[in-house]
Amino acid sequence: MMIDIPKEFKKYSKHCQSLKRIIQDTLNYFEEIHNSLRIHDEVKEELLRIDIEQIGPKLERIPTLFVFGQNCHSKALFVNLLLGQNILPLYSSKWRYVTFVYGVAKSIRLTLNHDIEIVEKLQAHEKSWITIPEADLQRGDNESLLDHCPSLEIELSHSILKENINLMVPPDCSIDQLTEILFKYMDKVLPIVVYTISEDILSDSNIQEIKKLKDIYKVPFLFISLSTNEKLSTESLTESEQHLLESENQEEFSNLPNLRDQLLRLGFIDDMDNSKTEIMKSKKNSLCLECSLDTLISDKRLNEDFLKHIQNVLKYTILKLAAILSEIHNKCLRQFILRAFDMAREIQITPKRIEYAQKIELQLYDTLIKIACEQQEEITAIIQRKLLDMKSNVAEVLEGYNHPNNGHQRTSKTATIEIQQLVLKRLNTSVATQIVQSVGCLQESFTGTLQRCLESLEKNCHELEGNVLASDAVRQIVSAAYNVDLNSSSSFSIVHTLMDRFRTILSSFVLPWSSSGHVQCNLQWQLQVATNMIEKLSASKLAKTICVQFKEHIKSSHESFVSAIRSLDHQLSDQLEHTEEQRIAIRKKHAPRFARLALESTSLCDLIRYGMPKQIKEIGRGQYGVVSSCEPWAGINPCAFKSVVPPDDRHWNDLAMEFFYTRTIPGHPRIVKLRGSVIDYTYGGGSSPAVLLIMERMTRDLYCGLRSGLSWLARLRIAIDVIEGIRYLHSQGLVHRDIKLKNVLLDTKDRAKLTDFGFCIPEAMMSGSIVGTPVHMAPELLSGRYDSKVDVYAFGILFWYICAGQVKLPTHFDQFQNKEQLWNSVRRGIRPECLPNFEVDCWNLMEQCWAADPADRPLLGYVQPQLETIYNSLKNKSDNIIVK
Repeated sequence: MMIDIPKEFKKYSKHCQSLKRIIQDTLNYFEEIHNSLRIHDEVKEELLRIDIEQIGPKLERIPTLFVFGQNCHSKALFVNLLLGQNILPLYSSKWRYVTFVYGVAKSIRLTLNHDIEIVEKLQAHEKSWITIPEADLQRGDNESLLDHCPSLEIELSHSILKENINLMVPPDCSIDQLTEILFKYMDKVLPIVVYTISEDILSDSNIQEIKKLKDIYKVPFLFISLSTNEKLSTESLTESEQHLLESENQEEFSNLPNLRDQLLRLGFIDDMDNSKTEIMKSKKNSLCLECSLDTLISDKRLNEDFLKHIQNVLKYTILKLAAILSEIHNKCLRQFILRAFDMAREIQITPKRIEYAQKIELQLYDTLIKIACEQQEEITAIIQRKLLDMKSNVAEVLEGYNHPNNGHQRTSKTATIEIQQLVLKRLNTSVATQIVQSVGCLQESFTGTLQRCLESLEKNCHELEGNVLASDAVRQIVSAAYNVDLNSSSSFSIVHTLMDRFRTILSSFVLPWSSSGHVQCNLQWQLQVATNMIEKLSASKLAKTICVQFKEHIKSSHESFVSAIRSLDHQLSDQLEHTEEQRIAIRKKHAPRFARLALESTSLCDLIRYGMPKQIKEIGRGQYGVVSSCEPWAGINPCAFKSVVPPDDRHWNDLAMEFFYTRTIPGHPRIVKLRGSVIDYTYGGGSSPAVLLIMERMTRDLYCGLRSGLSWLARLRIAIDVIEGIRYLHSQGLVHRDIKLKNVLLDTKDRAKLTDFGFCIPEAMMSGSIVGTPVHMAPELLSGRYDSKVDVYAFGILFWYICAGQVKLPTHFDQFQNKEQLWNSVRRGIRPECLPNFEVDCWNLMEQCWAADPADRPLLGYVQPQLETIYNSLKNKSDNIIVK
């Protein structure tokens, strides 16, 4: 088993190279997105915020086996056992940092930080050696581990070290120094930690050291209990060392149980008997393989268990990085699909919003013009009533006006103007209030939804800045009916109109002081001035002026709106063209690229976790792949996989999108769940990689089921199952687009599940491409404009086969020489014929499903209850016959 260790490191290196390539492709795509894709800033920031480069440095770490232990003796025992030679002296202490690396010839040297070689004469340089001289290993009295202490580096031509692997034996040191000594290597190495034990029990200092190491490395430890290895040569040992070694060999190795109990009590290892079952369950259900537990083994099982430990550490490391990368790809892909949905909605809804705004504004305009034309008499009557009321209560009109005898002296001219202004104010307030109340319904009918609609359309139209906005034009129209000050130079209200008109009339009045320069401004004089003014006001003229100005302002605001909405429509049309271009770029370019990356990274996760599925036999062939049964994989039994060899990038992208949609569909009883995928890069000699899509194995497809004979009751049950599967896909926003006999699989109880999602796609990602099987394709598929109703049509054709109980083409379809003739006939209304054994309800349901106009096809929520009614009626009849 030890000879397999280099294979594990080689496999790890290969996986690292695959991840590096995927990361580089991902970074290139990110750069292209940054430069070319015009999506919302928050979406782009979300994508670019992903720090994929954090994975890269972790892939550059060198796998390094760190050998810690109770003492130098235990570490030497393990290293010698691992390398198969007495390379380290067994009884020694106070070592430097010792590193073993691969080299063509055996050599030894001193270095600083493993980078700078120190030219110093070593005892190993003076004569040939098997065991490293203690003098070369030991630190000098003046050497500090924290102050550039030289390290000893040994090159060996050994298979374990060949795949760029290092074996490091840290120096024995105090616990306080441990973190600082080890920290400088943390970012450069992938640690595989072994703690060697050669005594019956751990000392307090050993326990503290292990706790410190666990805090530093955060990786599982392999504790190895060592006895003296008799196979090692004793030629290099002194006579006393050989005698001690022989006495140790005579003792039976029995310290493992006691040591295990101590490690369990301290929590350094887990009780595998109690935790193994739960651990395995979590591994099966989680995306990322849990790292192996801390374990204790004896050197008798080193061949088996040490290899497993290395496998688990390397698997965990590469799987963790691959899982992060897979999540990044899937996250980006979800962002693209959601953005495509938003774009499709924006393309559909924006013209409707424009149309709605134009329609509602025109209704508002017509309503206000009608009010202005029809309410002139009402406004005249309002003004007349108010003037009569003011004339009969002149004293109330002047209430609050300051009389001259109050100490305030003013000229008759000033007093006359003040009285006139007071009369105007009283008249203005009363008339304006009543007119506004007469059109109060406009606020609820027009302002809210219309304003929000226009503001939403204008939000992203930066070119409109500085110009009259459609929303402002609507405010101007509405302000004509309300006493609202919009802080705009073009604002208008009835109050403003009345005041302007009243001031014009004032200029024609003959003022009381024109014949005599001085008059007494007493109360009687004030009442006379007010009465004269009221008598001179003409209600009809005032009303006419108000209505004329009202209509002029409405027309002017309406013209401003028409101009503004035209400009808005033009700019939005240009934006929608760009949006459609971006949606096409997402659908055809960016999403498929990230789908392929997601396929590669996720497949790598599955390969690491479960390995390559092993084929048993081929069980079917289709247009896009071969289906084979395989040995149990990832706990799936029975299991099958579809192997697909994409010939070009387009097929790769299609397969990747199928993989994404199928794998992300939540589990459902009527959907064949894709359990995983693996890419076999060795297929075809490595020239054409094959993608293996692994799923649960079903017994047969509906085509084979109908050929072998299924009861009418079973066929109806299958039809209901198919409807349930299609409805579930539609609830997930997906359209299958290839419902047919071979894509309906049956289990051992003849219950149906949908499969083969090669053409499955969200509605927002559909491009109008012509896909599917000709016989099952709806007429609108040929026009390029279709939706989920194509699945309803396809089910209608499928239901014909189910009711017919056979797989022969309908006679109406069998007469055509090619698919073009078939499609032309379908467009003209040709459909399968009604067979004599068809029930009326079933035939009616078929005809509804394959209606030429998609709008005439029933909802699947209507179809399913109809089928269930037919099924239950047949089942009850069957049960009654059996009872009788």
